[in-house]
Amino acid sequence: MTEKILILDFGSQYTQLIARAVREANVYCEIIPYHKPFEFEPGLKGIILSGSPFSVNDENAPDVDIQSMISRLPVLGVCYGAQLTAKKFGGRVEKSSKREYGRAILQILKDDRIFEGMSKQSQVWMSHADSVKEIPAGFELLADTQSIPIAAFRKKEVARRTGLQHISFQIQLPPCKNRSVIVK
Repeated sequence: MTEKILILDFGSQYTQLIARAVREANVYCEIIPYHKPFEFEPGLKGIILSGSPFSVNDENAPDVDIQSMISRLPVLGVCYGAQLTAKKFGGRVEKSSKREYGRAILQILKDDRIFEGMSKQSQVWMSHADSVKEIPAGFELLADTQSIPIAAFRKKEVARRTGLQHISFQIQLPPCKNRSVIVK
């Protein structure tokens, strides 16, 4: 049985690059549209929620049942995926005062396995118009940047086999020098 990661695509221009980063870590992955049903088969080891050109506050914003996913598997939300999680669990997502696009320095505030092997300050790539302004109750802040006070967060209490971690930066682009560390 092949172990795999499933990427739910919300229409991000970077979804293929996320898949590439996963494959460069020698892990098989598949990309499917966010609205396509899928089975929680035994080989499925985690789910990545991609970015999107939409705002989670749009009337017809793409949506998935994150709660059912995290009860069974680790979930990593990237950009829109992180914002959707924040909103669905009671956090606050709003338009940023300015659209952010480009390099940023991530400041790791709390140790977490997603950052193992990274320095406390790492170069990342931001690409979003909305920001998480308040994380939900039961979540904790992991990292920020100079312009984004909530750049990474996670659910505080997670089962050993499952987890919920979210980052607001793009892990798949070359300016993110630690993308292979994050994906592993």
